[in-house]
Amino acid sequence: MKFKDKYNMAPEFEELFSFNSEKEEIEHEAKMMMFRFLSEVEKLNSTIKKKELAKALNTSASYITQLFNGDKLINLTTLAKIQKAYNISFEIKAVSNLKIYKHEKILSNTQQVAEKQSDKIYKPKKNIEAKTNHQELKLKFLKKGRN
Repeated sequence: MKFKDKYNMAPEFEELFSFNSEKEEIEHEAKMMMFRFLSEVEKLNSTIKKKELAKALNTSASYITQLFNGDKLINLTTLAKIQKAYNISFEIKAVSNLKIYKHEKILSNTQQVAEKQSDKIYKPKKNIEAKTNHQELKLKFLKKGRN
C-alpha cells in the first residue's frame, strides 16, 4: 500500500458516515457526544466496572450496558449523577466546525506536500567523492598543523 492510498476512503466506508436524513445525522451526533462523556468517565478509572457504575448511580447494570453500547442516550440527570458519584465536573467547550475543517485541511495539505517529497528520489551528482566526518576532521587538523 502506498502512503497516499492509506488515507483514501473506500466508498463503502464513506457510506458509514453519510446519512439518509437530518434526523439520522442528529441522532448520530447525539451518540457521539454521549460516547465522549462516557469515554471521559472511563479515563478516570479504566478498571471501573459497569456494575459498580450502576450501583453508584442507583440504576441497573443493564441500563449502563445499553448506554455503552449506544442503545440508549444518556441524559443530563445521569451525567449529573456521575459528577456527584465520582466528585468530578465535565468541562464543556464549543468549537466552530469551520475551525476543525480548516485544521483538517491544513493537515491534508501537509500530507500532500510530504507525499510529493517522498516521491522525489535523491540522485547524487556524478564524480563527487564522499568523505566521512572523521576524514574531514583529520584533514582540517592536518591543515591547521601546517599553518
